[in-house]
Amino acid sequence: MITNPAIEEYVSGLVPARSSLLTRMEREAADENIPIIQLPSAAVMRMLLLLHRPASILEIGTAIGYSTIWMAEAAPGARIVTMDIDEERLARARANVAEAGCEKRIEILSRDATLGLPESYRFDCLFIDAAKGQYRTFLDLYLPLLREGGLVISDNVLFRGLVATPDEASKRQRPMVEKLNAYNTHLLQHPDLETTFLPVGDGLAVSIKKRNSEEAL
Repeated sequence: MITNPAIEEYVSGLVPARSSLLTRMEREAADENIPIIQLPSAAVMRMLLLLHRPASILEIGTAIGYSTIWMAEAAPGARIVTMDIDEERLARARANVAEAGCEKRIEILSRDATLGLPESYRFDCLFIDAAKGQYRTFLDLYLPLLREGGLVISDNVLFRGLVATPDEASKRQRPMVEKLNAYNTHLLQHPDLETTFLPVGDGLAVSIKKRNSEEAL
């Protein structure tokens, strides 16, 4: 949590009621310590997708399919590819996606995201929410598959605020904090991206892949 806890609780309370499926998944994630996108961040992501209206989305990090279903609801015309390596959680994700009634337009891959995808894949939106230490690898692999004008959303980029106060990170957390700091700097300096950071949830980075005409300006 980055903002004042009272503000975070207030903003979470303003998020409209979710479906019974998403509400159940939120309880399961809390009970079983399964990492899912925080409610304020999910609401921002939903708004971004409503504005951007992508026809195709790539999600890195499926878990039990919580954010997958959020995106499917926000972009009802989009096809979604999502991948993870945890077979047990993927089985639950498939069941949840089927319960949501959107399995026909969601491709769930049991795949190590560091292996990339064939060049035949193309996307309008890339959502990164998997191993934090691999964010740079994910971006380098999948940005070429993102169409110009496409949207990149990276979750957890402020990591409990520790990116701003790395000395407060534990010995175990410090390598991840350092990698996230390097990733954030890379986003800002990337010649093909325009990026801003939102201190919501655990921190969202929102990037737009520049069009050739914009790069020439």
